[in-house]
Amino acid sequence: MDDLIFRLRAVRFSYLNKYPALCGIDMDIAGGQKIAILGANGSGKSTLLQLLDGLIFPDAGSVEIFGRFLDEAALNDADFSGRFRSRVGLVFQNPDIQLFCSTVKEDILFGPLQLGLDRVKMKKRVDEVIASLGIGDLLERSPHQLSVGEKRKVSIATVLAIDPDILLLDEPTAGLDPQTSRHIMDIIIEANEKGKTVVTATHDLHIVEEIADLAYILSREKKIARSGPVEELLKDEELLRSNNLMHIHKHRHKDAVHIHPHQHLEHHI
Repeated sequence: MDDLIFRLRAVRFSYLNKYPALCGIDMDIAGGQKIAILGANGSGKSTLLQLLDGLIFPDAGSVEIFGRFLDEAALNDADFSGRFRSRVGLVFQNPDIQLFCSTVKEDILFGPLQLGLDRVKMKKRVDEVIASLGIGDLLERSPHQLSVGEKRKVSIATVLAIDPDILLLDEPTAGLDPQTSRHIMDIIIEANEKGKTVVTATHDLHIVEEIADLAYILSREKKIARSGPVEELLKDEELLRSNNLMHIHKHRHKDAVHIHPHQHLEHHI
């Protein structure tokens, strides 16, 4: 691929050198793609996004970005590190990890200020992000005073404020009401339409067809069970069931008990 951004080969990672989280991951991500990383809880989705964001490094195998190995040596290079951090942004699953300043406004400005972005461009960008997410009334509030949905929007704003080329999102709609979920999905779609590469980790199959064209399914063994076009993977019920993305639902109708499988749908939009 001429527009290849990420190249992962035989990537392995374990916590404390004894709890495997990823066991031999091969993956290519090209510019402008919208990709979903699917898998049940504990399959390694969050770990994979943290590797792509350079927060952790493989125990074995390699992660490359823009043709350079993404490792400690690369991120100790101030020039590379600055360019990397301005081009790749991660929205954590838990917004409380991302929000640590006294006010929402300070949190949103933190990234652009740390990267030394042009003040005029920074203000314009931040104003656009605040308007797009509809969080203008939250700016002077402390993050701990926000609802889960408000925190999620603000955490996304902190990343969009740096205007990264690559957007990594970890379960961005988890635990949200339908209206807030819809808003965040629209933001993901709009970002991709503007040319950004979007990688979303989720186990909510209800949103996948809208936010991704290509998907990777992580198995219980922390490996890629299968990858391919989203619509193709979602038709394979056995694949989804075997990777805990579909569960058995039981209900009673009159005097009979009916059992049938269905996909994990966290919310209906």
